[in-house]
Amino acid sequence: MLNPIITPCRNNLHLTRKAIKTFEAQDIDGGVYILIIDNASTDGTAQFLQTKRNLATMHFNPPLSVAESWNRGLEFVFRAGAEYAMVVNNDTELHPSSYRRLVEDGGQFVTLVGRRQMPSVIDEPKPENKRPHPDFSCFLIRRWVWEKVGPFDENFKIGFCEDGDMDVRMYKAGIRAYCIDFPFLHHGSMTIKNAEPAEIRKIQIQAEKNREYFKRKWGFAMGSEEYYRALDKSGPAD
Repeated sequence: MLNPIITPCRNNLHLTRKAIKTFEAQDIDGGVYILIIDNASTDGTAQFLQTKRNLATMHFNPPLSVAESWNRGLEFVFRAGAEYAMVVNNDTELHPSSYRRLVEDGGQFVTLVGRRQMPSVIDEPKPENKRPHPDFSCFLIRRWVWEKVGPFDENFKIGFCEDGDMDVRMYKAGIRAYCIDFPFLHHGSMTIKNAEPAEIRKIQIQAEKNREYFKRKWGFAMGSEEYYRALDKSGPAD
């Protein structure tokens, strides 16, 4: 399997359409294999995906958590023979060379950098500008990293902290995750922003539980000074 792209979604069809269009425009040799994981969307997403014959879909009801969605997608493509996979949110838009840049970088776990607005001119990524702050909204993971570190921790329900947990686990396994100096457009947290009030509250309550679980697991809070010291990082990204 060549160049898989895994994208979980829950509603926000208008963004998913834009994201898929930019996935299809990737200029990497061999093209891309797009896998959309639909988590019980109620806005016509499932019906739209049925019309897209050039991509694969998984549908889950009840919806999976972020960690579960990433795991199911990665399990599938790695079992199918992929050596690496891009995982990207559905509230993103990619430059046509995004996938190629990640692969060519050669990193073990490498990400692009999210921007609320895309610059009018996008320069070649500068190796000296790599940052030890991976952006899990758009990342590339090698299969051997997945096999060494293991799947995302599904004890983080719904979403929040599963990314920081994986960053710590990779660091302890000798894998340095980083962000290259190449942007993607990230509309940002649209699943929760566009959710119904009851669902927003459910997400917020679970996010706090995830923070507590992370602290119990590692002995420090995600995003704290202890967290950055444990990962040899000076502090949060700008």
